[in-house]
Amino acid sequence: MGMQAVPPPPDATDRKVYDWLAANIGPVTAFERQPRWRPGWNVVVERDGAPVPLYVRGPRGDTYVSPVDMFQEAEIHHVFERSGIPAPRVHGMIPDPLCIVMDMLPGGINTGTIADPQLQAQVRERFIAIVADVHRLPPEAFAAAKLPVPRTPTEIALNLYAPSQAIFRDRIGGHPWPLMEFAWAWLNRNIPQDRTRVTFVNYDGGQFLFDDSGAVTGLIDFEVSSLGDPAAELAGMRLRDSTEPLGDLTAMIARYEDLSGDRISRKLIEFHTAGFCGVNGWLMWPLMFESAPEQDYVAYLNYSVGTSRWMIRAMADYMGIALVDPAEPTEQPLGFSQASRHLVRHIEAFAGGTPAEDYARDSAAHQAFYLGRVNDFGLSVLAADLADVAALTGTRYDDWASAQSGLSAWVASVGAEADARLVQHFHNWLQRQAFMLRGCGPAAYLPTVDLQPIRER
Repeated sequence: MGMQAVPPPPDATDRKVYDWLAANIGPVTAFERQPRWRPGWNVVVERDGAPVPLYVRGPRGDTYVSPVDMFQEAEIHHVFERSGIPAPRVHGMIPDPLCIVMDMLPGGINTGTIADPQLQAQVRERFIAIVADVHRLPPEAFAAAKLPVPRTPTEIALNLYAPSQAIFRDRIGGHPWPLMEFAWAWLNRNIPQDRTRVTFVNYDGGQFLFDDSGAVTGLIDFEVSSLGDPAAELAGMRLRDSTEPLGDLTAMIARYEDLSGDRISRKLIEFHTAGFCGVNGWLMWPLMFESAPEQDYVAYLNYSVGTSRWMIRAMADYMGIALVDPAEPTEQPLGFSQASRHLVRHIEAFAGGTPAEDYARDSAAHQAFYLGRVNDFGLSVLAADLADVAALTGTRYDDWASAQSGLSAWVASVGAEADARLVQHFHNWLQRQAFMLRGCGPAAYLPTVDLQPIRER
């Protein structure tokens, strides 16, 4: 006798996923949508009389564009399966909503939770050894994934950054955004010309699962990948370390050097930290101007501000600049502050529902809270921002839109001689944005934390 199937879920999107699984793999015996900013489902299906735990990885929303699409991401899983690299096996693609159906690997994801220091060190050692194995795979192994193959040092350095910046230009809709325009110029001015090694690179590195025995059960999440400089993956691990500690990253880089024979300097890590944080900015800042209903606006704003802060600090550390924090904004309410507080209270009182509905309710409350902070501190922030732009460009603007346009033109007209001033300028702006986001949802910690420093060796 087979296992008991669970009834179809009431939510329309959930039902599409459920129906595809039932029709293409087997009876669905467990079905749970993850309550998070990106849809995903933990499911169990019955196949050949046995339970098969699966993870269904959903899309980010109609207005989000990635340099690696979900079909390429699935093919990367296939490459790893053929090459003996531990990663979830992909069972298929759901066309609507576009999802990847893959094995649910056993184990935990945060090595910071391992109580035994020896076991913790063992897991991290095994992980970096697998990364070195991945980097030994020839670029031709990824031909089916149709990843562009870089040839020159410039192409190697920018093989993910350039298409991300192109997506930004297309998606920003003509809005001047000098922060990310400066990022592109800075990266191009600082390309490491001595780097010629090309490997598969998971820029959002450091994501893997491990079991209680200390075995790494698999690498996960390859949506931000390309062929490029392997140092970029080590740099990306700094971002993962901010939420899922990886230990002493300087020591991990040194161990990678022992395993690979490569030499990874601190400045190279800072360059690619700025580059990968730039990718986050190029892909996410456009959502602040045009978002899809299913996207968590405040969560993406937290990610945008947080990763952009890290980008600017990486530039400063690369250049040897000591950043100075600006004064905090002062409270100057534009209207009745109680309006936002009342709206938050009203939204939080809504009845609960499915995990997706609960998440949407909480997201709306966080956004209402953010708008209250805009009401209370927005005038102070705007005045400080306009004063900074005037001090930098020599021109006083009366509103934020014209200041952005003027600063965008100024960024395009200057070169490396203005980098230090621009790094400090954008640090000021981002610190104020981080202040505005205090308490605005579970991702609000991101704009307040710094990445683990990389030591000189």
